[in-house]
Amino acid sequence: MPSTGSENRQRVLLLIAIVLLGFAFRYTALSSIPAGFFRDEADKGYTTWCLMTLGTDQTGARWPVFVQALKVTTSSLYQYLDIPIVALFGLTEFAVRLPACLAGTLSVFAAWLFARRFWGANAALWAALFVALSPWSILLSRWANQSILLTAWMPLAVFFLFRRDDAPSKKDAIFSAFFFLLALYTYATARLTVPLLCLLFSGVMIFCSKNRLRLLPPLAVFWTLLAVGALPLLQHLLLQPEQSGARLSNISIFDGQPLLSLIREFLWNYLLHLSPVFLFVSGDANPRHNAMIFGQLHWYIAPLLLAGLFQCVRKRSRIDIMLLAWFFCFPIAAACTRESIPHALRSIYAVPVVHLLAAYGLIALIENRAWFESRLSPGAVRAAALFWIACLVFLPLMYGLQLFVRYPVLSAPAWEYGYRDAIQWREQNAPGARTLVSGIAEYPEVFFLFYGKFPPARWISNHRIDNIEFLPLGVGVDSRYSYEGPPVLYLARPGELAHVQPEKSILLPSGEPIWKWVRGGRL
Repeated sequence: MPSTGSENRQRVLLLIAIVLLGFAFRYTALSSIPAGFFRDEADKGYTTWCLMTLGTDQTGARWPVFVQALKVTTSSLYQYLDIPIVALFGLTEFAVRLPACLAGTLSVFAAWLFARRFWGANAALWAALFVALSPWSILLSRWANQSILLTAWMPLAVFFLFRRDDAPSKKDAIFSAFFFLLALYTYATARLTVPLLCLLFSGVMIFCSKNRLRLLPPLAVFWTLLAVGALPLLQHLLLQPEQSGARLSNISIFDGQPLLSLIREFLWNYLLHLSPVFLFVSGDANPRHNAMIFGQLHWYIAPLLLAGLFQCVRKRSRIDIMLLAWFFCFPIAAACTRESIPHALRSIYAVPVVHLLAAYGLIALIENRAWFESRLSPGAVRAAALFWIACLVFLPLMYGLQLFVRYPVLSAPAWEYGYRDAIQWREQNAPGARTLVSGIAEYPEVFFLFYGKFPPARWISNHRIDNIEFLPLGVGVDSRYSYEGPPVLYLARPGELAHVQPEKSILLPSGEPIWKWVRGGRL
């Protein structure tokens, strides 16, 4: 029965409300939660500043496809997206985090668009709501990491590739290839995941098509655009292998170990990403990837995910097979690494597909309510439904309480809290003072560049900041401290220079010291 105009307006209003709810979870107190500002964020912000003012990255390369960030080479897409925002709001934590917030919000709409095409308006609203409330998506939408962009690019790419019943139009193929290419240039793990999924999806379309000849022109357009668009990446991988593989070489399981050990480690890593403990209980152990209360997903998703997977196996339509391929491929790239496994960023491809499957499963459960009532009882079915609704209401409330109240206190050290306050104190009380910075923490210079808005041209010319020396990593300031000589400010950790009264202590939200300024002499 077709929807009436009133029903359509209600659904539009519900969609707007859901998108605004998702935006509120991601936008509220964006600059201060997470508390602190991680070095990757500061580096992205300063690289954006360099691109905006000079058109180069921190090495002087003009409008690069890949940028050097903290001694590794990475995608520059996030920084380019951030240029207009930094131009509008200035070089601030808020401006650097806003692209992630907007991408996370866009992923809510992308899930709605996908589900509406394949399962109808009601399923679309549920899919949007599930993504809007997803712990996995919310936290990663609140800090400057490029992986969150994938939660928007991937469902849009798949939507355009499959939205027509038999074969995509050439225009759809172009849009799909465009979003897959965006994903390919967004995050390093996409170099494996995107080609793999594109091959699988093409195979699904060919296998399920009633007229395979119709697929040839759009798939030719699709793969031609992918191949041409991937040329800069291939050039980077082949001609600059040390730069392109610097990070991977440190974390890859492909390090020459025996084949049997390699297979065993891969399978173990793969299964860890599918485990209920990771998905629903404790999640990623890194507090920058998990808010330290639930797993990566809310508990109420679990029965719906199982129902959605069951529907895919039972029906085995073109879309069902595609979703199964997507779901069982999401851990593959992460399973090829061994650092911090299971890893929420490297397996972020799960965010769209898990919540789409949950919406699919919910609609199937609703449609088969009579079957459940005939085998259980109407009262038992209603009780289960009420319990599920209670979880849908209270679990996001509990997550919000954790995220906005407890999490900023608990996770502040992981976010390198304290640099902003320390640098601002120096600028206000001893501007331009000769300074020695402890090497106990990694890459402190990037924070001085970011918060000091140090002129990019001067940094690029000699990679020095006036009057500041940064000790090598692992070297504390105790060996350099002196009571004599010209005045010097020392930025030290609490355990350093224990015999010297600090000029200023920088405290964590919990009240514990994290940094201190100490006056001394001789640089």
